[in-house]
Amino acid sequence: MKGDLKDCFSLRVGDYRIIYEVYSDQKVVLIIRVGHRKEIYR
Repeated sequence: MKGDLKDCFSLRVGDYRIIYEVYSDQKVVLIIRVGHRKEIYR
């Protein structure tokens, strides 16, 4: 990913996307955004 989301990952669930960050040392997954695929990256 680019810009503000460069350290994030994306997960596809049907027509929706989940943008998240992983903090392995703390065993934490932080959900950043959830939305329809045509609007999530705007």
